[in-house]
Amino acid sequence: MENKTYTVTWNPGTFGHLLISVIDIEEFGRNVDSLNNGSISSHSVGSHKFIKKVHAYDRKLLNPEHKIIKPYFKNQDLKFFPWFLNEIKFLKSEKHIIEEIRRHWETVEPICDISFNIDMTDLFTNLDNLYKNIARYLDKTELKEGTKTFIENKSKANWPLYKQYLENVVDTVGCLKNKQHKDIQHLENIELAMVLCDFLHLNNKDTMNFCNRYDSKQLKSTKNILSYV
Repeated sequence: MENKTYTVTWNPGTFGHLLISVIDIEEFGRNVDSLNNGSISSHSVGSHKFIKKVHAYDRKLLNPEHKIIKPYFKNQDLKFFPWFLNEIKFLKSEKHIIEEIRRHWETVEPICDISFNIDMTDLFTNLDNLYKNIARYLDKTELKEGTKTFIENKSKANWPLYKQYLENVVDTVGCLKNKQHKDIQHLENIELAMVLCDFLHLNNKDTMNFCNRYDSKQLKSTKNILSYV
């Protein structure tokens, strides 16, 4: 019987390598112990020849005859979480806040019309639902126990970063939207950039106001941010 060809396509920080490993385990008998199980990184160590990668996502490069899957975060509070993960784990860039805002304030993660779009929010909020959705993509009723354990270990490894993002970014954005005071002196530069990109998301007027008015002084509280908008 002819093997199916799978394609995983993803943008940075959405756990594309995790899905490659899961397909390898489920469909091609990859030994879980040969993977970086429990590591914070999801980078796969090699993969089967019938698992293709399109990274970063580019619809034009996808073969519609393949069985395609694309991870994303449906929860709007997590729209910049993939960026956060990529920065914390790999890039560690030190760009100026204004540069980051101008680059990311309009960012929207696309849904692919020829792919199985899988919500990776479930990696942190509902593992059983994630298992079911991956199984559905693979045309299975259930995943192997070893696969579930592999996914659960990745969830646990990344849990501290998920909690950090909720506390430092999501909660701060909520305070800004409600015009509530919050001390933000402990936030890293990249976290402040994400707070601002989320708060200003797709709002051209407020984004331009902040970029034109911000004088590079330390942002000590949410009230400081609001004063520039």
